[in-house]
Amino acid sequence: MELKANLIRPRPWRIGVDCDNVINNLVESIIDVYNKDYNDNLSVANITTYNMRQFFKNVSQDKFYDYFTDKRVWDNIKVLENCVATLKKYHDLGCEIYIVTATAPQNVSNKATWLQEQLPFLNMYDSLIVIKNKQMLSGDIDILIDDCVDNLVGGYYHKILFDYPWNRLGFESYENNAHMLHQRYRCRNWNDIDEAINIIMKTDMGTEIELDLKPENIESIESEQKIDFVLSDNKE
Repeated sequence: MELKANLIRPRPWRIGVDCDNVINNLVESIIDVYNKDYNDNLSVANITTYNMRQFFKNVSQDKFYDYFTDKRVWDNIKVLENCVATLKKYHDLGCEIYIVTATAPQNVSNKATWLQEQLPFLNMYDSLIVIKNKQMLSGDIDILIDDCVDNLVGGYYHKILFDYPWNRLGFESYENNAHMLHQRYRCRNWNDIDEAINIIMKTDMGTEIELDLKPENIESIESEQKIDFVLSDNKE
């Protein structure tokens, strides 16, 4: 499915992208350092809720949050495969790309520096948004890509949920699916995200497309408006 042209819109498409666990593998990197510190065998598969602190049983709360700024974690952190290429593709098509993160104030400078190194086609002075309540961006961005369901539900934008064990319950956990008129997708990698953005842009234009999605890859959601598309069986 190829995106042939940008849509005729009053302004360019604005795509918001979470940083941690969407652009990078932060939790995986934290787990690696934690396991070395405490000779533990924790894995990403063990983290089944977004409140991750409870799974790091050998550290205090303060020590746990220190890992988010630990130099060893950031020295070991990696950009997820095809992330940079996908974001550059849509940037070059004329989309506005914003990195939307709930980073603690003391980590903003280091994270901005890291992001600038990984995404040199963006200017973090213009493109970095530090905000906890991402729903406040409703109407200002068109698409939000995030690994936390709480940041997607209630937002007036198309929703792409990056699949992890801590968000497997997904949108079904919300009885009142307010502002669910937009499309929402569960994606397991950046190839899926590329396809989801493509679909959103084409369908938002009113262009008829054929979704080549197997029935077993579609999870029904209790909502009158949309369903939650799972675009891939590849759990990279």
